[in-house]
Amino acid sequence: MKDLTPNHWLLSPHEFPGYQRHELRSHEKRAAQVHHTEWLHFTIPKRYALVNATEKIEEVIERSEVTDGLCFVSAMHITSGVYVNDAESGLLHDIAGWLNKLAPFGLSYLHHQTGEDNADAHLKSFLTNHSLTAPITEGRLDFGTWQQIFYGEYDGNRPKRLLVKVLGIQ
Repeated sequence: MKDLTPNHWLLSPHEFPGYQRHELRSHEKRAAQVHHTEWLHFTIPKRYALVNATEKIEEVIERSEVTDGLCFVSAMHITSGVYVNDAESGLLHDIAGWLNKLAPFGLSYLHHQTGEDNADAHLKSFLTNHSLTAPITEGRLDFGTWQQIFYGEYDGNRPKRLLVKVLGIQ
């Protein structure tokens, strides 16, 4: 069994390593209502990672020009997730260890009978959710002091996307 302890994870409390670009998918404006959708493209350079996506999501909100509304974030892959938590490096190690304990790599999962080796990634995704919705006030995420949005990668080293949809008024 491979050793995939938190030391083998990419844990980035303040950056989004592997980020490549954003892609505008739609921007609809009707009166003061705005519906803005972008994809964030990236390739995480490790199989497992917890990376801070907050800054890139705030850039999407800024481009949308929404001042009051909601920001929906969705991991567009079944072996990844998104969640809100503190950007403290010790906590990232704790979360990675917890995910490894609950869904370890290398077990004889039934999913592996299909030729895949990523059943643990599907289970880790299940634990961190595939999407979240966050409030926007005065053009920014309306979060508590320590809240940040993280992307969890559980089967990386290939191109991935995050969907960011911003709905609200200007």
